[in-house]
Amino acid sequence: MLLVVVVAVASAVNPLGFQQPALRGVAVRRVSSRRQVAAAAQPVAAAAAATAVVEEKPEKAKVAKLLVFLSLWYAFNGAFNVQNKIILNEFPFPWAVSWVQLASGLLFVLPAWLTKVRTPPSVDAGLLLRFAPIAALHCIGHGLQVSSMGAGSVFFTHVIKATEPLIGMVVVFLFTGTIAPWWVNICLAPIIGGVAFAALKPGLDLSDLWCFASLAAFASTVAFAIAKLLAKQLMSKPMKKAHNLDAANNYGVLTCCSSALLFLPSMLGEGPGALKALSEMDDPSALGRHLFFCGLLYYGYNEMGFRCLDLLSPVSAAVANSLKRVVVLLAAVAFLGETVSSNKILGSSVAMFGVFLYSVAKARASRLRILGEKVPEAVPHRNYNATSPAGTWQP
Repeated sequence: MLLVVVVAVASAVNPLGFQQPALRGVAVRRVSSRRQVAAAAQPVAAAAAATAVVEEKPEKAKVAKLLVFLSLWYAFNGAFNVQNKIILNEFPFPWAVSWVQLASGLLFVLPAWLTKVRTPPSVDAGLLLRFAPIAALHCIGHGLQVSSMGAGSVFFTHVIKATEPLIGMVVVFLFTGTIAPWWVNICLAPIIGGVAFAALKPGLDLSDLWCFASLAAFASTVAFAIAKLLAKQLMSKPMKKAHNLDAANNYGVLTCCSSALLFLPSMLGEGPGALKALSEMDDPSALGRHLFFCGLLYYGYNEMGFRCLDLLSPVSAAVANSLKRVVVLLAAVAFLGETVSSNKILGSSVAMFGVFLYSVAKARASRLRILGEKVPEAVPHRNYNATSPAGTWQP
């Protein structure tokens, strides 16, 4: 091809066809040189093609693993919420139930560590001290959300918990003084409006927002938001690497610490009443098996959530988390027979869409910060954390 071009140029310069030895010699040398380069490049191209084939397999394996984790996350989450509500209807002791659900995870994670099926973390006193405040907030948040679902409906509890981005923003601002740009925070408006509309009753009655179930769901979300902030500040990446705290081990250690911390308060608060209720049942072992099964679902969906978010980008994590809430809402209607008004359907839809918008905007702001570009803003804000993930997640 190069030779044709050279000949065409030569013909244009010498239309009568007179030979020009010097020019022809240069062209031949150039063609020869290009051929040598092409020949030398062939092994490189072959190696690159082989590398692409080798890399394609891990990429496909990663996608397949992610699809499995997502499917299990959604399935375990929906099943847990349904089974949890059924148990609370029969056994109304939310804090005792919460402890059993946390402790059930120990029957999975401890044997896995002891048998080396899963490489155990390196645990010392310093690590446990770092986990202690996070675990305390985790078990408080879990107990409050179980109490909320016991007192009200699963559907409305998760509509309230859609305010997680708003509460997270307030918590971060109060504790660190940092705040996202205005165009990120304006995406909180549909979340607030959607939740309020879902709670609206005839006569502009918003009393559902002040009932115990709603307040417990709000308090649970606050506890989880503070726990998340502490985890980001106390659990550095080098520290996690040094202690072999991958996503699964991180949640495993958190489960151990949370179970230990919640045992005494739950038994002192509800233990006597729970034991009396068990003794009056015709078949208390059936409830015990049901509690254990529900606890395994709880552990499973949390671990799958950690694994999924470890593989996803911030925006993808936000989408996955929003879809998870939709799965729970649908499960509550389909399997628990919860009646849902048109206000709740429309309000929850708007709120979930607001969560998605906020997450995408937050990811965009983080990307601009990382790239060193100017983030458009209307009011000054200090040290907006570019490393904070856009996809927030709570149990």
